[in-house]
Amino acid sequence: MKSNPSRLGEIIAIIKKYKLTKNISPERVRYALEELGPTFVKMGQILSSRDDLLPKEYCEEFQKLKHSVKPMPYEQVEEILTREYDCSPSEIFKEIDPTPVGSASIAQVYKATLKTGEKVAIKVRRENIEELMERDSKLLKKVISLLRLNKIFGDIIDLNQVVDEMYERAKEEMNFITERNHIEEFRDNNKELVYMKPLKVYAKYSTSNILVMEYIDGCNIYDIKSLEKDGYDLDEIGQKLANNYLKQAIDDGFYHADPHTDNIKIVDGKIAYLDFGMMGRLSKHNRTILAQCITAIVKNDTNEVAHLLVLLDTGNKRPDYMQLKADIKKILDKNKATSIKNIDIKEFVSELFVLLRRNSITLPKEITMLARGIVVMEGTLEKITPHINLLEVLTKKVNPLQSMLSKEKLEEFTLSSLKSGANLFLIPKEALQTLRGINSGELRFNIELTDSKHQIDRIERIVHLIIICALDVAFIIGTSQMILKTDGKLPFIFYLYMTGAIICTVWLLYKLIISKFKNF
Repeated sequence: MKSNPSRLGEIIAIIKKYKLTKNISPERVRYALEELGPTFVKMGQILSSRDDLLPKEYCEEFQKLKHSVKPMPYEQVEEILTREYDCSPSEIFKEIDPTPVGSASIAQVYKATLKTGEKVAIKVRRENIEELMERDSKLLKKVISLLRLNKIFGDIIDLNQVVDEMYERAKEEMNFITERNHIEEFRDNNKELVYMKPLKVYAKYSTSNILVMEYIDGCNIYDIKSLEKDGYDLDEIGQKLANNYLKQAIDDGFYHADPHTDNIKIVDGKIAYLDFGMMGRLSKHNRTILAQCITAIVKNDTNEVAHLLVLLDTGNKRPDYMQLKADIKKILDKNKATSIKNIDIKEFVSELFVLLRRNSITLPKEITMLARGIVVMEGTLEKITPHINLLEVLTKKVNPLQSMLSKEKLEEFTLSSLKSGANLFLIPKEALQTLRGINSGELRFNIELTDSKHQIDRIERIVHLIIICALDVAFIIGTSQMILKTDGKLPFIFYLYMTGAIICTVWLLYKLIISKFKNF
């Protein structure tokens, strides 16, 4: 591993080589990340799913970053296995294929056979990868400060925040005990589903640096010809895949965050997920709000969507609520006349993330990961069953009424209900929106006045008249009550009240007469 000064110089040299201080085009940034090595490749891969942080063009470019990285020499892999097991790998494995099945920035995978004859996949963490990523993360922060990159990228992204998030995510992926727990939890959540293939983990042979799993030798889900040749019903696979993914997110609150085609196989008529390093988790609270938000989007309820987004916001900046509503309305109106099954999810999510950035709203990263996962899953479904729309399936799941009624019947039913119950529900609904606005600080009053100074003076005069009128009524009621209760013996305060009533009445009459004369 290079010394810190040497590596720092290398990072700065590559940044200058691609002229990133002058031109930060997505393509140039990708080339620089690839040349800078595993830490930066992983950073780009993580960022490719953060449409809420980066513009669309950067995310799309970073998706091109190679998942295949130059593998470690097999001799080095043997050394790691020997150190971890404290014995020769041959004592545990009957055979290990020295050619890796896959080689990524954090680990590489080998096909092997246990002494018992079971086919397994061995995932081996790269040597010193944690130390390398920690060092590179610290050095990158120095480079950001030295070259003042935040001033250049400031309008796009906070680079220090990106580095911190990348390192935290990478640390989670680097700990194979965490990934083993993910696999076991996922298996428990789906054990009742006969169409799901649970991945077996060999905990006995797994450590924080090595993960031994069952080898899945099935058909890749994108291999349409092989699936059809084997007699599979692609529509059935697509429907089950869609329903299961939404079950993971909405019911379990624990979902696969990277469901691309390379991570899903079909084996013995069952769906098998691979690579559980990147998983998302949604709290029950956030799942409830998310379901409400989806329902509000379907109903084209701008106020409700805005309110729920503000509830989910974890940022420090207070959004302009009126601007937020206007931006939401533009997106909803664009898709208003479009059937749910024809809405382009990728475009819709992209527009939503642009809206969030524009209004300084930061959603919990688990929700942005899910949004990205849904887009990836939609892309997977397009390859096998293009007519299945994940948004339509999601809508039916969070809103059972939608699944029982056709779009036309639902619209007719809704319209009829609104007309017949308008008088009953108008006031409570408006009151609810007002209370919500007051509670969250969203409520604002926009008053447009022409000749504003004259109008304000007029309002002040009216207020004064109301106050004097109220006092006059109070004095008159007070004197009347005293006359009725004192049997002719009036106290001194009676005369004070009477005087006040006379003054107020005369003043009001005077103002009324003056006002009448001015109008002639």
